Amino acid sequence: MWGNPQGVAITEISLKKMLFSFKDRRKGLQILQNSPWNMRGNLINFILWTERESVFEVDHDIMEFWIQVHGLSLDYMHKEAALQIGNMLGVLAEAKDRRVEGVLRRYFLRIRMEINITKQLPTGFWLAREFLPHMWVHFKYERLPDCYCFNCGIIGHEKKSCTNPIAIASWDSTKPRYSAGLGVYQGRYNTSMAVGSSRQEGWKAKEVKEEARGWQSGERESDRKQDTEESMIRAK
Repeated sequence: MWGNPQGVAITEISLKKMLFSFKDRRKGLQILQNSPWNMRGNLINFILWTERESVFEVDHDIMEFWIQVHGLSLDYMHKEAALQIGNMLGVLAEAKDRRVEGVLRRYFLRIRMEINITKQLPTGFWLAREFLPHMWVHFKYERLPDCYCFNCGIIGHEKKSCTNPIAIASWDSTKPRYSAGLGVYQGRYNTSMAVGSSRQEGWKAKEVKEEARGWQSGERESDRKQDTEESMIRAK
């Protein structure tokens, strides 16, 4: 899936945790930039191993996704709205401009977010608008396979083994919140707006921080279970 790069060493550390080391630093960083990856439907969470932590201290609870925000009106498709949505979800790493060379190329906002994968995947939010009905805005996760539970929306286990209560859709109380298709194939463009900073040192698309010079990576799928709630953004 990486074009058979040379100089890659893979070492098993424990169950669901492995060390990937790349001789070609640029190739390793490129793989981080294009994450998440999946192998045969199993999500791989690459995290940089920094110099001051043990390999067993590398935290895999957080994963970065490109999220497509669908259903926003045109006046919300801008940097300030991306910041507001990012603050609601967690930590915003980057947002793509909807225009490329002055031309509108997308009908959705595209943001890269740090998501806690031990909790339910956020599916959207209600947008409150003055003098207009509330509008449901929904998310699509780029490169996310159907590896999340269709019952509770947590990555790492299947519906048949889930002991959590079924999650009900916020937009329709007669329907489940989760089903196949929350993920979507990526849609990348070149123009970006820098609206935040990433927890993962060293993988920025145009700039690599020198603190990440020890950049071996580990992987693990998470199976912890927690609950989360969807939120509402109010229009001003």
